[in-house]
Amino acid sequence: MRSLLVIILFFLSGKLISQDAAKEMDRVYGLDPLLYNGKKYTYFLPSGTGGNQFLFSTDYFTGEVTIKGKSFEGITLNYDIYNQQLLLQYASETGAFNIIEISKAWLESFRLGNLEFQCLSFDNDPHFYQVLGDGPFYILYYWRKELRLNNSYGAKNFTFTPSMKSQYVFIGDKLQPFRNNRSLISLFDPGHKSEIKNYIYRNRIKIKNASDQTMTELINYIGNL
Repeated sequence: MRSLLVIILFFLSGKLISQDAAKEMDRVYGLDPLLYNGKKYTYFLPSGTGGNQFLFSTDYFTGEVTIKGKSFEGITLNYDIYNQQLLLQYASETGAFNIIEISKAWLESFRLGNLEFQCLSFDNDPHFYQVLGDGPFYILYYWRKELRLNNSYGAKNFTFTPSMKSQYVFIGDKLQPFRNNRSLISLFDPGHKSEIKNYIYRNRIKIKNASDQTMTELINYIGNL
């Protein structure tokens, strides 16, 4: 009986020590479980695959995320748009770099460089959208890539397409798709269409290749009519 008690006390004390060590490590390295509770990123490309799965490149950017109302700034992120995963790169206590998929359970928004994204759900189908505008209307971009078989020159390998986006205006509680100047103008109050058309004409805006800044100014203008 005495031996059994010694064994139980040994394991309990070991467990308490390991918990204290984990708490101390979290304090030192800032490993907040709200941020670091994702699974390890293990998506590897077949040899010879062209391009990559990311929004821009394989480089990681300084960014920010908001999870369950708490913001984490100055962290290193990348956005895998093919798999629709937000990735966090960080150095472990040993100095090795790890990459994890940030859990979508409570993820509300993130900033990647100068781009702002929100996790929004329409018809119970959550996606990441780039958000432009100050309200009450917003431009939303949904970014994606496809992986296609390349048969050129007799070789068979896979190549990612360039980044593609679907464009929407968020009006009220609905997503309204648009593709060009005309389809965008048609989404708004008929009483304002002439003003919107004149603004687009004066500023020589072509929706298909307009910059984020141009689209932000346009949607803010419409929102203030």
